[in-house]
Amino acid sequence: MGEFDLDKFKTIATPNDCLVLNTIRHQGPISRADIAKATNLTAPAITYITNKLLDSGIVTEHTIGQSSGGRRPILLAINPDTLNVLVIHISSNRLRGYLVDGELNVISEKEYSVQKMAKDDILELMLSTILDLKKDAKTDILGIGVVVHGPVQSKEGISLFAPNLGWRNVPIKYIVEEKIGLPTFVENDVRAMAIGEFYYGSASDIENMVFLKVGYGIGSAIFIDGKLYRGCGDSAGEIGHTTIDVGGPLCSCGNYGCLEAVASENALVKSMIKSIKEGRSSIVQEMAGGNLEDITPEMIYEAAEKNDNLAGRFLRQTARYLGIGIANAINTFNPELLVIGGGIVKAKSSIEKTMLDTVKDRCLENSFNQCKIEFSQMGEIATIKGAADVVMTAIF
Repeated sequence: MGEFDLDKFKTIATPNDCLVLNTIRHQGPISRADIAKATNLTAPAITYITNKLLDSGIVTEHTIGQSSGGRRPILLAINPDTLNVLVIHISSNRLRGYLVDGELNVISEKEYSVQKMAKDDILELMLSTILDLKKDAKTDILGIGVVVHGPVQSKEGISLFAPNLGWRNVPIKYIVEEKIGLPTFVENDVRAMAIGEFYYGSASDIENMVFLKVGYGIGSAIFIDGKLYRGCGDSAGEIGHTTIDVGGPLCSCGNYGCLEAVASENALVKSMIKSIKEGRSSIVQEMAGGNLEDITPEMIYEAAEKNDNLAGRFLRQTARYLGIGIANAINTFNPELLVIGGGIVKAKSSIEKTMLDTVKDRCLENSFNQCKIEFSQMGEIATIKGAADVVMTAIF
């Protein structure tokens, strides 16, 4: 096995080489026979291509698999030591940077607060974090994945609107590539998390999936026939802005009664604060030290587990609204799997039964029976893997 030369590989790699390589990335460790099934390439073609990948050093013989009657197969996997990817995740109040290896394991990470930081200072921090992480790399850096909240134009690498950062039409791809000189790709945080879940989480054998992230807001991503569906304007998946209650509260988008306006963590906190101000009692007020503006979703989840009536009531309300939104998504897309991620996962024990009962009551029976509904167990690692996968898929 030779030492991996990234520039040479990108020059000589054929489309079928990349197809096999990406199959190994997403499904490995995997046998040559299973690669042939996944790609519809012939066995001789798979042998030729995998030998080429092994000789390049980007793929390695990982383990011996289980026999299905004949000789036990050798399973192939990406060589983690041949390349690195940088991931920058900028959320509403934190900037996190990660250096990951070829198998998407985190080698090095950094984290900073960006709360109340000027938008240009956030960009400077992003660039300095990239330079710091570059120093930790022991091999070629394939590229950089930048994840931000809010809508993005992925192809152009532009953050269209990140309200909590004060960004509008920020050309992240151009800025990073000009300063750092590495290929850079920009993705929305929900889609990055969904890509990580789809390829490296509970959806690894699934073709059709809806991912619903419930945090400060509500976003989603849709996979159809194994591919992320972006829509004609790169705006598909705005399930959070479908109307659930026509008489509901004003949403950040300007409409009333959107799923995000009634079932997000932000909506949950607002409801709790409003109710306490109206005179209802809850241990959440004590947990916040008497300052209602300090109430967090986590406080409400903890209070519900301690049988606080008000917290339990609002979480059941959130669960019912989520159930309606999920039923609408299942009826529309008929997925095999719907995964729920984001901060709401911490409230699973308080919301799961009410949510699932609501989904069952409001969903078409056939669609409901065909769809598994799960809470994500990956957390931030899904975002990291998803962003790194965006880089690898674009370059390979």
